[in-house]
Amino acid sequence: MVKENKPINDTPEVAGTPLAIELGENEKAMKLVAEILAGKIVDIRPAFDFTSELGFVYPDAEKVLGIETEEVLSVLESLADKGMLKRDFFDKFLRCPQCQSVSLRPTTHCPKCGSGNIGRGRVFEHFPCKFVGLEEEFISRGKYICPKCQQELKTIGTDYQSLGLLRKCHDCDEVFSVPVIKWRCLKCSALTAEDRVSEVKIYSYSLNEAKRGWLEFELEPKSKLTEFLQQRGYEVQENATTKGRSGAEHSIDILATRDDGIVAYNVAIGVAVAEYKVGLEQIFDFDDKAYDIGIHDKVLVVIPGLNKEAEKFAGQQRIRVLEVKDLETVLASSVPLPGEVTREPFEFKSKPQLIEYLQQRSYEVQENATMKGRSGAEHSIDILATRDDGIITHHVAIGVEVVEEPVGLDKVFDFDNKAYDIGILDKVFIAVPGLIKEARQFAQRQRIRVFEVEQLEPSR
Repeated sequence: MVKENKPINDTPEVAGTPLAIELGENEKAMKLVAEILAGKIVDIRPAFDFTSELGFVYPDAEKVLGIETEEVLSVLESLADKGMLKRDFFDKFLRCPQCQSVSLRPTTHCPKCGSGNIGRGRVFEHFPCKFVGLEEEFISRGKYICPKCQQELKTIGTDYQSLGLLRKCHDCDEVFSVPVIKWRCLKCSALTAEDRVSEVKIYSYSLNEAKRGWLEFELEPKSKLTEFLQQRGYEVQENATTKGRSGAEHSIDILATRDDGIVAYNVAIGVAVAEYKVGLEQIFDFDDKAYDIGIHDKVLVVIPGLNKEAEKFAGQQRIRVLEVKDLETVLASSVPLPGEVTREPFEFKSKPQLIEYLQQRSYEVQENATMKGRSGAEHSIDILATRDDGIITHHVAIGVEVVEEPVGLDKVFDFDNKAYDIGILDKVFIAVPGLIKEARQFAQRQRIRVFEVEQLEPSR
């Protein structure tokens, strides 16, 4: 019987959101972005249409998506909020607070009594009777006659004076220069004070060019990468939110997990985009997140490429860097697919059976492999299993210890020390007939996957 002890926190807990949400809530947003990237739509500009409820439409976008203006606007705003589209002010409407119509016209009113019955023109003041009125009120039979005292106005400056271009209310006789503006709704006829009418800004939209490379990756290569990983037995989560050992939550563009019964793999795949070259800060941020989550298999897709400083750091941190052209080469490669991934606990009765199991899953297996460590020392590994997924090359060190009593801490420590010096992070230890408590605890802390076996059949 095989008893397996898995490492602590071997698989991160994640919450994911699908690509459609990231690209604007639904497939229509993705379709619109694809049309923009293809150059079929350059600017999404509104057109006035007072027969519509909003008062404007987006004809190009509506034609492409086959949906109404309200839904188009929701898609555009969602993409703009995510920084994929740029908003540019186009115009603004006033909206009736009663019926929400944008069909309004301005009306002028007396500031004293509120009446709309006002006139505009030159205003005269007749000195003798102090009457003030519009020029048209004084005109009678081709002369200026005061409508109040009926005297003729003959000489300006002597009989009367002009107060300039003003307005006069015909209901309360108030003379004023600035009228009160109110808005009449042409739909429901409501009359609304200017301070109660809401303003609605409308925008035109265009592609945020800084996002072009990322969007082009999201729309095609990313889905191909996801399929590539799934074909190789990985479970894939896009935009996965994962809590790190520090307690902080991190977002990973793609998290690929695979447990083949021997080793559980977690691969963090990030996407870094820059206008010219991706710099050290973005690489460091990705590496820091992966470290906090506890993931050592790291792939970073860079658009358009890395600067020299970032490239050097990525090499030091064992981050595989892929430009889009490199990714396309990988996806087109004919890397052998692994055997079926078992979901049942793996059991084996002999070392040859274990090796056969590994080979069926596309591992290259070396027994008693001798490798030189970073210290310069040479180490012997019972089984070295290597598999190239096309994206990541996995090296697994497998130690086998067969003794009469449970294996002690010193044996597990020695195995872990050899793997560390060689630079192998995926470690499996087979203990016959088992481990003592301290050795088991140490193996968990060091992320060593342990199989405790009562006995192994002898190799033939």
